[in-house]
Amino acid sequence: MNCILCKSRLARGKVNHIVDLNGHIIIIKDVPANVCKQCGEYFIENDVALKLEKIIEEVVKNKAEIFVVNYSEMAA
Repeated sequence: MNCILCKSRLARGKVNHIVDLNGHIIIIKDVPANVCKQCGEYFIENDVALKLEKIIEEVVKNKAEIFVVNYSEMAA
């Protein structure tokens, strides 16, 4: 698989995904993704994206302004 931005190769890896949603800053650590070896852009697969949406919904319910969670702990 190649990067849609720079056309370089993608490799499986983990990233920190940052969401700014209605005044909530959410950092989700160690999210599995395909990461471009050249430009560093990352792409998340659909199943992971669906889990991220559920994690974000749960965190927003907490009403914290800044929240840091680990993907593997929340997606289980």
